[in-house]
Amino acid sequence: MAAVAALPVSLSGRFKGSFAYFTIKDRLPQILTRVIDTLHRHKNEFFEEHGEKGVEAEKRAISFLSKLRNELQTDKPVTPLEDGLPDAALWNQYLDYQRNLSNGNGEPSWFQSPWLYVECYMYRRIHAALAQNPPIDNFDVFKEGKAQNFFESQEAIIALCTYFQELIKNIKDLDEKQLQEELLKLLQVSLWGNKCDLSFSAGEDSSQKSSPLLSLENLIPYILVNDMEKLWSLLVSTKKSNAEKSNVRIDIILDNAGFELVSDLVLADFLLSSKLVDEVHFHGKSIPWYVSDTTKHDFNWTIKKLQAANHMWMSRCGINWEGNLKKGTWVYHDHMFWTLPHDFSSMAEVAPDLYADLQKSNLLLFKGDLNYRKLTGDKKWEYSVPFHQALNKFHPAPLCSLRTLKSDTLVGLKPGQGEQIQASDPDWMESHDHVLLDIPVTREQMNHYRDAAETAQSELAVLSVKHVCVQSELLELRSRMVSKEASFQELKAEAERYKENSARQMSRLQSLQTRVQEMEEEACFLATSKNQAELTAQAAFKENQELKEELHEQSAKLNLISKYLSKYEESMTQASKISRKYEELLTQLSAFLDTDIREKEEPQEYLMSKVSEMCKENLTLKDQVAAFQEGVNVHEMESKASRETIMRLVSEVTKEQKKAEGYCQDMEKLNKDLGSAVIGRQSLEMEIRNLQDKLTTNQKALDAAKQELHNLKKSSSELDGSLKSSKEETRNAQSSLVSFKEQIATLLSSGSAIVKPSEKAILERIQEINCKEESKEIMISQLETQIAKLTEALENQTRLYQEALERSRKAEKCSETFQDQVKYLEEELLAVDLIQDGLKLEKQKYLKFLEQLNEKMKLDSLAAEVGFDMNVNAILARVEQLLKMEGDAVMENKTMAYSLRRKLKTQKEKLESKELHMNLLRQKITQLEEERQGRTALAVERDEANLAVRKLHKMTERLQKQLDLARETNTDLKAKLSETSELKIKTLEQNRTIEELNKSQGKLERMKEKVEKQLSSVKSELLLKERKAAEDKEKNKNMLEAVTSEVKVLKTTLAELEKREKQLAEFREVVSRMLGLNIASLALPDYEIITRLEELTHAHQHHYFPCVCLKAVARAPEEHSQRNIRLLH
Repeated sequence: MAAVAALPVSLSGRFKGSFAYFTIKDRLPQILTRVIDTLHRHKNEFFEEHGEKGVEAEKRAISFLSKLRNELQTDKPVTPLEDGLPDAALWNQYLDYQRNLSNGNGEPSWFQSPWLYVECYMYRRIHAALAQNPPIDNFDVFKEGKAQNFFESQEAIIALCTYFQELIKNIKDLDEKQLQEELLKLLQVSLWGNKCDLSFSAGEDSSQKSSPLLSLENLIPYILVNDMEKLWSLLVSTKKSNAEKSNVRIDIILDNAGFELVSDLVLADFLLSSKLVDEVHFHGKSIPWYVSDTTKHDFNWTIKKLQAANHMWMSRCGINWEGNLKKGTWVYHDHMFWTLPHDFSSMAEVAPDLYADLQKSNLLLFKGDLNYRKLTGDKKWEYSVPFHQALNKFHPAPLCSLRTLKSDTLVGLKPGQGEQIQASDPDWMESHDHVLLDIPVTREQMNHYRDAAETAQSELAVLSVKHVCVQSELLELRSRMVSKEASFQELKAEAERYKENSARQMSRLQSLQTRVQEMEEEACFLATSKNQAELTAQAAFKENQELKEELHEQSAKLNLISKYLSKYEESMTQASKISRKYEELLTQLSAFLDTDIREKEEPQEYLMSKVSEMCKENLTLKDQVAAFQEGVNVHEMESKASRETIMRLVSEVTKEQKKAEGYCQDMEKLNKDLGSAVIGRQSLEMEIRNLQDKLTTNQKALDAAKQELHNLKKSSSELDGSLKSSKEETRNAQSSLVSFKEQIATLLSSGSAIVKPSEKAILERIQEINCKEESKEIMISQLETQIAKLTEALENQTRLYQEALERSRKAEKCSETFQDQVKYLEEELLAVDLIQDGLKLEKQKYLKFLEQLNEKMKLDSLAAEVGFDMNVNAILARVEQLLKMEGDAVMENKTMAYSLRRKLKTQKEKLESKELHMNLLRQKITQLEEERQGRTALAVERDEANLAVRKLHKMTERLQKQLDLARETNTDLKAKLSETSELKIKTLEQNRTIEELNKSQGKLERMKEKVEKQLSSVKSELLLKERKAAEDKEKNKNMLEAVTSEVKVLKTTLAELEKREKQLAEFREVVSRMLGLNIASLALPDYEIITRLEELTHAHQHHYFPCVCLKAVARAPEEHSQRNIRLLH
């Protein structure tokens, strides 16, 4: 048996910075606050439906949920469920299982437990908060969000339903390939519909706004694992195999309500309509779960809403799906296991009935992120782990997972695929942008793959043998081809390697230097911190010493106080003793007096004397007692003060002790910090030593590499350096110098001035350009000063214009105030005119009255004199005259006179009242005249203001003209500025060109120096080589002379040899003829002649001579070859 690989760690909030940590820290509390908010918003609804019971239940549920939120945020331990619901026992068993996993490391808490368990536990507690508080126990807190998601996705649902209904019309006419394409489309729609998840967005809007069918092709690259082709082939094969036996069943484990549920229903209807499947079983949640997960109520509500929709195809879909439910081709299940914290690998143990039901299915479609997490156990798998391995033996039937990435769990990727996406998008795991459509391998497929793999392996073995043979042949051919170039390439490769190694070592050295600098900085920082800590420690020591001194002083004070108290007690005891003695004396005196009175002869005198003495003694004793009492009071006051001081000192001592304890604790902390700093410093010193050792080793390696490089360079220079290459290099350098000078001369030469390609001419031209540039710079500086002056003038003009504008505004405001005053005065004038008209009317009435008086009193002559003054004295005088003239008549008619007097009195009174009225009118007239004068003055002021306004208008016109002129000048200045900017740009370009020319000049000078150095080195080498060549020439001449002499000698010897050869040939012919041998035969060997001659007695003389000749001939070519070898050397 092979060992089972250990499962990876579960995702948890204890890994800070992970997606699980941020979910538990931020997203889950947000969901709980939204739940509390929805309950609070439905408070009135609960009151209307259930009365006060509903409100109280709402309050209890909110308190339960707020407590749950507090537990979550403060990382409290997970508590067992005590709600008595059917699944509570399973939840508590799972909690015990988590406790056993912790191995005594504490209770499972929110951040320390697995993320999947904690998240499921929160939703189960939300359900318990409502289930324990009837009558709101059936209220779905996530219902509003799911309904809102459905209604906000109306456009996408309408587009999907219309597309599906048009597809169903022509579904019979589709061939197998078209059916496959349509199935893949609807699978992608269902896959991307999983993005609409409210639990991921913490209850915020996540609806599908537009039609998903329009963007399917663009979204295909974001599908990380795409097994749709396998899914199609699996459906087709199951349909063919089960065509006669039984119905083909598919189970869809649902995820989110809203648009995703509609897309799942469309996919299920398509599978039924295309007859790929005979039954579809839906699996949803039994309680509200993960904000937007589908419950039975959501399933039925969605179909009813589609039935009641105004859109034709939506209502058609709803009617058809209701019919499928009634027929039994669609079945809905809501098993309790889907809302438990267990992963699916434990389904066979926890829910065997559900596992047995799923085994009846031909295909299981798991929708969403939560189902994927439960399939893989929500563990920290590697990306390249196969999907079937992550399932952990969960395989009731062939299954497929459709999931949008919303968490860190991911398997089934190709090697390196996850890392590549991670590099391009760090947040790809939580971005909703990548999806999976993954199918694990079945057993039949595995067997088929194994057989195919075995056959392929056998073929591979044969091919590998052939491949090895071919490779061996190729290698031989390559080795033959490469052997000639191998040495040169190896040398080059070694040089490059040395260069690379040197570069790497230099980079490492730099990095090490930076690290050393950082370590030095850290060491400095540690030293400063150590110094600070030492300073603080010294300060603390000083404070401790001061406190100790204060404690000693206070202890001394306490000792003094205790002595003082002891003295006080002694004085008190003495006073008590004296009082006792005094009492005893009194008793003794009384007793003594009683006895003395009887015995004495003169008791009165004796008594008086005794009494006087006793009184005196009493007085003295009273004085002493008073003094003692005052002393006692003083001592008591001093004791109270000393007690208070003692209490204060005790409190101060306790405070100082606490401070001392705090200082001691700080000292201990500082000592610990010092110890840790010392340890850190030691570790840093060790690291620095190690780094220094590494530096030394690297420097040694560098030195060795440099030496090797130097040796290689020497060998390469010795190999490559020759006379021809040096001459060619010098010629090339001279030609490049000449061409470079010509190029510089052409660049520097203008139309008129032509620069010669010489160094002096080029330098003179560059100096001229520099002089021109300096003059241009001077011109630019002058222009800049002019521009600055013009800008200052412009600023002054703009300032004047602004001041004029402000004055015009003030004048306009003054004119407006004057106009308001004028309007007010005009209104007052109208009122005065009205009053004048009223006075005129009264005046006319008064004049009529006077005329009537004139008629009656016959005062026509006086009426003209009266006028407007209405002199009453004249009227009275006239009346007196009339009375004198008619005195008799008056005397006779007293009654008439009396009546007239009365009338006169009344008229006088009326006249007086009218005089008063007239005085008032006169006063009013004077006031009106003053007002008229004021009005005239105002009119004058108004005219002056109008004139001022006109003047201001003229001034504004002038200023506007000046402004226009200033603007024109400004535009001219801007144009000049643009020209100056262009000049600046040109000057900058020229400066750049000058800098480039200077750089090129510097480069040229460097090149010149290098070339001069090279030329000098080449000249020196040439001189050396010329000397060597001259020496070689002399040697060669000597050798040639020797050789010529030797050649002459050789020629003479050769001539002699030829003569001797001829003589020998003739001699051989003679000898052979004498010996009777056939000379015409070419293959006449010498040994025959020699054997014949040996037989002869006189053959010795004739044999010695040719041997000597042959030896001489043999020596001659050897000497010639040796001479040639010497010449070569």
